[in-house]
Amino acid sequence: LAPRQRLLLAALALSGFCWALPMRHNAGHNAYEALYYVGVPLVFYSLLLLCVHKRWGQGPVVGLAAAALLAFVVSAFQMDRRWRHDARVAEIQRTAMAELGAIRETVRGKAVLVLRSVEPEWFMHLLQSVVWNYYLAGSVLAHSPDVEAAARAADFIVTHDRVESDSLLTPENEQVFLYDPAGIDDLVELYRTAYRHAVSGDPAARSRFDVYLGDGALTHVKAPCVREDWKQRVVIVEVVPEDPKDPHERYEWYGLEGFDFRLLNSVVLFEGKCISVFSLPDYPISGIITGHHGPGERSPGYTIPRSRDSEGWEVEIPARPAPD
Repeated sequence: LAPRQRLLLAALALSGFCWALPMRHNAGHNAYEALYYVGVPLVFYSLLLLCVHKRWGQGPVVGLAAAALLAFVVSAFQMDRRWRHDARVAEIQRTAMAELGAIRETVRGKAVLVLRSVEPEWFMHLLQSVVWNYYLAGSVLAHSPDVEAAARAADFIVTHDRVESDSLLTPENEQVFLYDPAGIDDLVELYRTAYRHAVSGDPAARSRFDVYLGDGALTHVKAPCVREDWKQRVVIVEVVPEDPKDPHERYEWYGLEGFDFRLLNSVVLFEGKCISVFSLPDYPISGIITGHHGPGERSPGYTIPRSRDSEGWEVEIPARPAPD
């Protein structure tokens, strides 16, 4: 290669480190940041193909290009199978996206409080907050769990939970509902009812939070509770199936692999109480481990750290009977 070409390839291979070095306290925390290093494999395969072409001519290069195209098609097909939802979930998402698109025109330029649902299964259908951020672009969004305080600063409230109220602005919707700020009183009553129902039985475990198991869900509650109890921390639910194949065969429409589930932005804080409801899979499980990371604690694969320091906690819940 000519010196100019070598310089360009070196710049491509090293470009990712221009992100990693100045952002060293953040780089690597998110999977998408691996894209910054795409120059390394590109340069490697480019040099490899140049060597193949130089030694054996163009024929092998064409064959490798065809094999690469085939591998791309197969992997795209596999990704489509992994993330494809069943008809019911697909319809929920289509309806929600259409309703969010219509809501966006109403709330554009306004302060909007996005509240998570107390319906266990709902957050799995719209798993990440980036979905809300995209469809409500143009507004100032708040995802604060402290619903009463956040509602006072909002122009609108958006949530999946529906309550009949004069503050409900989209009564014709099916999945996503828009309220004016006064609707927070009716929504808090809904949270109050969900809390009373969750704590009506005996807890499956007690620790920093009380954990209740029932109605196909795992519910974390705490009272009294303040924002600092959840701020900058992560709660993990590790579900251990009786059959290791279950998460792939019977839960794959969630787009999840393995047995670790992460509770993010699913907590509701109201009247000094915290509640977070997590939907459990329908396959038989041999046990559940749930815990709370202290500030700054991280571990690969969302696995709960086994060290019990003053900030973290962990409880193990025995298996529940298999569903009939």
